[in-house]
Amino acid sequence: MEFIESGLHFRFGEEWVIKKYDAHRFYQGLSGSGLKGVDFLGILGEGLFLFEIKNFRRRRQWQEENPLEAVLDHPSEFAENIAYKVEDTLLAIDAIWQYYNRKWLFRRLLPAFRRLPVTENDWRFWARAYALMQDPGQVNVVLWMETERARPALLTEIEAALQHHLQGRAGSVRIALRGNHDFLRGFELASGA
Repeated sequence: MEFIESGLHFRFGEEWVIKKYDAHRFYQGLSGSGLKGVDFLGILGEGLFLFEIKNFRRRRQWQEENPLEAVLDHPSEFAENIAYKVEDTLLAIDAIWQYYNRKWLFRRLLPAFRRLPVTENDWRFWARAYALMQDPGQVNVVLWMETERARPALLTEIEAALQHHLQGRAGSVRIALRGNHDFLRGFELASGA
């Protein structure tokens, strides 16, 4: 599966099941209620992955200011905003589960959904996402940060702040970038991105 987000081209292997959450019909409805959301939701094995993509490279020739300046000035505020997106997304998964669980047929098929491998089918995907989020150790938050030059101290500060904000909500909080995303099996940033 391939997705383009913030000018970056991401490719997920066959073992992944991915939803572009911020373009999904449920997000469209829930965002009107003030809920924010991450860019992608993914399921890989026994893990639920929440991906937020931030590209701070200047992508237009006319762009003079560095888009990263706002983050450099307030990294903890930036991390807090990302944490809110994650928390809102988890709330939305719960709301979607409640919506589907009201349907007689969904409840009837739920035992089969638990036995069958997860697919892009909405019912199976959301049932599995909800089941996985019940154990925070299975929730993985990935913030992809694309910057014009390396900023290891900034990334370390943001990652620590995110881990603090999401303590008890996610088992893993990681920052990924072009040169550091080996922890994501079956994933690549497509060439030319």
